[in-house]
Amino acid sequence: MTRILLAIGLAVTLNLTAPIHSVEAAELPPVDPAIPSYPAEPLRPDPATEKRIDALIARMTLAEKVGQLRMGGWSQSFDLNEARTGIIGALTGAPDAAANAAIVKASRQSRLGIPILLTDNVIHGFRTLMPAPIGLAATFDPELVRIASAWAGYEAASIGLHWTLSPMIDISRDPRWGRVVEGPGEDPYLASRISAAQVSGLLRGGIVATLKHYVGYGAAEAGRDYNSTWIPPELLYDVYLPPFKAGIDAGAMTVMAAFNALNGLPATANPKLLNGILKHDWGFAGLVTSDWDSVWELENHGIAADGAEAARKAIMAGLDMEMAGDMFKDNLANEVEAGRVPLATVNEAVRRVLRVKFRLGLFDRPDPDPKLAATRLLTAGAKKTAREIAAASMVLLENHNDTLPFKPSVRKIAVIGSMADTPSDHMGPWGANGREADVVTTLAGLKARAPDGTTVSFAPGCDRECKDPSGFAAAVDTAAAADIVVAVMGETWYHTAEGASRTRLGLPGHYEELLEALVATGKPVVLVVLGGRPMTINWASRNAAAILYAWFPGTEAGAAIADVLFGDVDPSGRLPMTFPRAVGQIPIYYARLPTGRPATGDQYSSKYIDEDNDPLYPFGYGLSYGRIVYEDLRILTPLVGRDGTIAADIRVTNVGTHQGTETVQLYVHDLVANRSRPIRELKAFAKVNLAPGESHRVELKVPVADLAYHLDDGTAVVDPGRFQVFIGGSSRATLNGMVVVDGK
Repeated sequence: MTRILLAIGLAVTLNLTAPIHSVEAAELPPVDPAIPSYPAEPLRPDPATEKRIDALIARMTLAEKVGQLRMGGWSQSFDLNEARTGIIGALTGAPDAAANAAIVKASRQSRLGIPILLTDNVIHGFRTLMPAPIGLAATFDPELVRIASAWAGYEAASIGLHWTLSPMIDISRDPRWGRVVEGPGEDPYLASRISAAQVSGLLRGGIVATLKHYVGYGAAEAGRDYNSTWIPPELLYDVYLPPFKAGIDAGAMTVMAAFNALNGLPATANPKLLNGILKHDWGFAGLVTSDWDSVWELENHGIAADGAEAARKAIMAGLDMEMAGDMFKDNLANEVEAGRVPLATVNEAVRRVLRVKFRLGLFDRPDPDPKLAATRLLTAGAKKTAREIAAASMVLLENHNDTLPFKPSVRKIAVIGSMADTPSDHMGPWGANGREADVVTTLAGLKARAPDGTTVSFAPGCDRECKDPSGFAAAVDTAAAADIVVAVMGETWYHTAEGASRTRLGLPGHYEELLEALVATGKPVVLVVLGGRPMTINWASRNAAAILYAWFPGTEAGAAIADVLFGDVDPSGRLPMTFPRAVGQIPIYYARLPTGRPATGDQYSSKYIDEDNDPLYPFGYGLSYGRIVYEDLRILTPLVGRDGTIAADIRVTNVGTHQGTETVQLYVHDLVANRSRPIRELKAFAKVNLAPGESHRVELKVPVADLAYHLDDGTAVVDPGRFQVFIGGSSRATLNGMVVVDGK
């Protein structure tokens, strides 16, 4: 079979569709003359700037050069003399605007006046917290993600930060891994769109993004954090690398090497990943930082006998900056003087650090005024936007008998579960500068929204982890006296994120027993799930009247939950990860390869003998209050050439009585290729709002180049032939047509 050869590397199309927003009140932060904004475009060396860098490097001592390659961690004992003497290039974790201003002032007093880069973990907002990243991905709306990221950048820049150690764009297909909460889910196309949106939003807000963790961290074996990963080249290029390429194309200036070993070689000292793919193949001109103390961890990985060897292997592989460790500080100068590390290698790393500092204008920017910071945090505009985006992130999984939205006849609402009134469990992990006092909880949100004459009662039922069931009886009594029950259950904020891998993914503790007792009252029970990953909620899916998966919604969580439950906002979130029925199905994802023995009734086929193969909920799934019907799919380009674009459209109609917001998704399957191809791959999506009875034709387009897969050397190819095109509301879409790609 003839192959169409495309470019070496990755072809990523970022803007195939323009979403129609269901959330109209979300807005970008104001243009502020005191806070810079940067274009969403790749960092390129500028000749004039490179000359300034040449002159500066020529004046630097070796100690000063090594200092530029250090990122320290702030503590109460931080010595400003480190900044004054120029022996530190970046610092993370300073607490406020005053501390940042003092550090900047001290760095300007250094011999060469090289400014320091100030950074922190700004993961899903700074003071005003937006939904956790998995929730942002669930919006399936890159523009909303860009807006959320712009507010995060704006607030962080207002206290003097230049740089954030985010976004995490690791693909993960294993919800046992706790850090799925920080990422975009399982699909490379969605993740690439989200990555570009986060990077461009942060730049609009005034800070630089760090793409992490490069690469494969989300494929940790058995879902155990920091564990080894094994990814064949084709899968690396097709699935795990595209979000990084998309972020670089959108303007990311820094990349963080991952903790993990990839195919036996730690990413921190992996020359193929750092010097090869990233810097050579993609032409990345920014800086590469380690993760926290991961240069020293090369000794634990067993590829370095001591700190000197660890530092040498890391910098020779293409690592430019060490975060929070002393391997570079203690060893690099000696390695250079002994001739084991060329001075040119150190100079190149320094150049990349300085290039970012010049690109940010740090050499010419006036010192920040810490007095102005407070006026830019937690503003009315930020809170309004956080509320709107939180509502857009929530996924309605079940709605039996149209339980939601609340009907006018609902006059008594029982809220059950201590998490309903726990601010931190609405904020989620990595809260940056967020404050519990700022958070609207579910209980507070429902009380504020309830119309006159409607009462909202509360019973915790059990503690946050539901280890102590002694409060069940009071909770059941409260539920029995109500018209409807809102049960708030799920993961505490510390049950997910870094270092929070789980082997069991059901509701923690005795929550399911409490849920069973509430359902037994005969009152309709609406389960609101707080959490950061897919969970096995089989019993709830069959027995709860409705399920709203709210993730960790952020500062305005309770207000947004109330907006959805009362019907002020149509639920429009869609699942960015597949939900398993059982942990034994993991890894589970929709874009799996076909098998020679697909699942049938035959014993000797690819299936389980004790569980269905199908997931509990598929990727891309989510309900609306409208009733959306798909019909009349048309393939507009039945025959396309290698430079062409596939186009298809479909009619979507809201046959329900409520406003409906639908995410129309297009999937492709290459029927016959030189390598086995996934049964479906997401290639385009668009949102559409439909009033009751309203109908639209939605057209989606996919460049033929986006049908490529990669050979082991990174060459992208499209095998000509037949491609099946599916359009629908999830990865289970059934309506389909055929496109033939002509190899001429």
